[in-house]
Formats: sequence, structure tokens, C-alpha cells
Amino acid sequence: MNNELINYDRMLRDLLLSVDERIAWRINGDFPEIQSILKWQTKLLVNSAIPKNRKEKTLLKYRYILLYEWEIVPGMSQYGVGDLVFSDGNGNFAVMEVKHIISRSGKNQSVKRRKARRKVKEQTIKYMSVFKRKVPEAKSIIGIAVASDEWTFYS
Repeated sequence: MNNELINYDRMLRDLLLSVDERIAWRINGDFPEIQSILKWQTKLLVNSAIPKNRKEKTLLKYRYILLYEWEIVPGMSQYGVGDLVFSDGNGNFAVMEVKHIISRSGKNQSVKRRKARRKVKEQTIKYMSVFKRKVPEAKSIIGIAVASDEWTFYS
């Protein structure tokens, strides 16, 4: 195992989890959702949990945070900024895009939620493709689109 990856994960995880929950949403509207996923993953790892579902199995396998808020074109955030990339430390990666969707009632709100879910799925597929070009030696890359509590997996 690469000690550099382990140390980087520890530093980044500590930084992201140390942000006060009361101000986390000011960083990025999706940050509280990202922080919640990382807390869940950290709890699973610390407790050596047996995974109960696909989400937990994935969080346990891809245990190291490799990238957070990564520009798909370096220095040009207008082309997109991916949320997270995880690694298992053995050349396998999970590209995760997270979107917090506010649930309000009404037809217009339903359309907005559907569009937001579609957008996060499209971004995940796009960012997976970009990451494949950036890391051609990767053994495997999966995508995870998280739209609030709904997780969609791509291979």
C-alpha cells in the first residue's frame, strides 16, 4: 500500500470532516451531503463493519479519498468540477458526483428534482470519462451519482 495515499487520505478526510456542520453549506450547497457520506464511510472503516448493502460495500472497498473538488480541465473550472474520487489503493477508482436535492412539493419542484437527478447522472458519466483519460493505467473506474439519498452506479 502506498503510504503517500494513506497520509493524503487522512489529511484530506480530517480537513473535510472538521468543517463545522452549521457553516458547511456555505462552502458549497452539496458539501453537507459530501460530509455526511465521508462520516458514514469513516464510521464503517473504523468499526470494520460488514457491509449491509451496495453503498456500504462500495464505501469500504474505495476507502481512500484521492481527489476532492477536482477541475476536469486544470485551471478552468467553467468546464466542470468533480466532487470526489476514491481509490482502493490497487489501481481501482470510484468517481462520485454529489447533488443535494431540496424536496418541496408541487409539479414545478418535481420537474426541478428530476432535472437535478438527471444532471448529476450526466456529470458522473462525463467525469468518469475524463478520469479514464487522465489515468489510463487504471484497472477499473466506476461512477457513483448521488442525488440526496438516491445512489446510481455506473461501470
